Amino acid sequence: MAITGASQEGKEDLHALYEDDSERLRHLKAIQTVAGRIGASIEEVGRLYEAVLRDFKRNARVRDFLPILVSRKVEYVLSVRGGKSRALMMSNQRK
Repeated sequence: MAITGASQEGKEDLHALYEDDSERLRHLKAIQTVAGRIGASIEEVGRLYEAVLRDFKRNARVRDFLPILVSRKVEYVLSVRGGKSRALMMSNQRK
């Protein structure tokens, strides 16, 4: 996951996404919270979270609320995706 910045490319990407370590840690905490709340892996949530964050940052005038807004969007997307997966699994079990 890009949050750890394991590769040089990942570090450059992080510098573009997060202004400082404090901002990075705020978003990492949001990622962990979402992952715990919906029972998904931090890696899965982190990939989607960072994609949504990039998109939201392009148009954001006030960035204080980004962790909340991005978290809500990520939870929604993953719940819809998870709901479709569960529905498909249940229909396959009935056959």
